[in-house]
Amino acid sequence: MNTPAELRDYLDVGTPVKSRDSPPRPAPPPTKPRSKLPRPTRFLSLQKADTGSDVCCQPIDKKAASEPKGQIKKSQDQARLQPLSNPEQALTKTFKLLHSASDDWEKKIEGLTSLRVMAQNHMDILMPKLHDICLAIINEVKNLRSAVSCAAMATLGDMYVHLQRAMDSEVEGTARVLLHKASEANNFIRQAANFALGHMVQSCTPTRVMNALLVGGLSHRNAAVRSCTAQHLERLAEVMGMARLLSGKKDLTDRFLIAVSKLAVDPAQEVRHHGRNILRNVAPNGDFAKMWDKFAPRKERESLREVISKVNLKERT
Repeated sequence: MNTPAELRDYLDVGTPVKSRDSPPRPAPPPTKPRSKLPRPTRFLSLQKADTGSDVCCQPIDKKAASEPKGQIKKSQDQARLQPLSNPEQALTKTFKLLHSASDDWEKKIEGLTSLRVMAQNHMDILMPKLHDICLAIINEVKNLRSAVSCAAMATLGDMYVHLQRAMDSEVEGTARVLLHKASEANNFIRQAANFALGHMVQSCTPTRVMNALLVGGLSHRNAAVRSCTAQHLERLAEVMGMARLLSGKKDLTDRFLIAVSKLAVDPAQEVRHHGRNILRNVAPNGDFAKMWDKFAPRKERESLREVISKVNLKERT
């Protein structure tokens, strides 16, 4: 390989084309003989982070180490939610932060965190403008940036917990946007929506919650939204108690049994699972048969009769 072109051909192809008049390749130079002295012993070097005094001297908090990361983060968040010195001024600033440019996500999270503080410590400041506040939060739940959306859903969860039945008037609107978020591909967003809905079920008036769930998700085209609806309706039935649900009260027993019947025959398996769980829990009640014959739709009544008979048979055995 006397020319660069021949070297390039060798690197590209892998085998040089020898010319007839090419001189023989020179022999490699002789290598030096190895020394017979023993090699020096090498020690593995430790990383600085493992040997530094700032790490070794700090005591290990066994309780914190044993806690899940989610609980540690939750306790850290609660520690930051301290009362404000001027909540009225903070609320005015919060509206400005939430109405800032859509790409300024840090300001939006700052505003949502301020609302969480006020929900926990200054509920009286929120009440006069509760509807406007909820509309602003709903707008941020729809934010395309997942960090802002999750922060908005956490804010709704805190408002359910601390304001409780004062949130009844806003349950339908907030539940609808949370249920729709249950169909997102992002697992963190789905979890945030489920946590917020769980707080709503536990904290607000049960009849308002049931209406919000049925209106927002019972007939939704997305199976994930219907499954989320069925899951929280199952939990709501446990909160309300079967005796109350089967009391025959207008707009309660009829709507509940019609919804459960529809969920129990849903095309999606995960929806049917929750719907039939509700039936299994409610079927042993003494008033169930009478209310079932009175309110259950005839179309679903025959298809679910076998499910109910299996439940009753298990109860007898």
